[in-house]
Amino acid sequence: MTTQRYRGGRYSKGERLPLLTRVAPPVSEAVRQRAESRGMSVNDFIASILAREVGLSEFAPESPVQQKHEELPILDVA
Repeated sequence: MTTQRYRGGRYSKGERLPLLTRVAPPVSEAVRQRAESRGMSVNDFIASILAREVGLSEFAPESPVQQKHEELPILDVA
């Protein structure tokens, strides 16, 4: 007998409603590149921008990519 290895798929993000817009090709490409650099889907990236813009940042999806903080060499600190 074969055991099923179903893991249930992606976790739920809760209730969502679709929004549709059309943008110029350069805007689309810039958004896609920025989302990719942050490790986000285009949808999550746009949702995070919109949530912050309307003052509802608690609903903004978080980027899984942490900002890199560069350390200063110890000799330059003193």
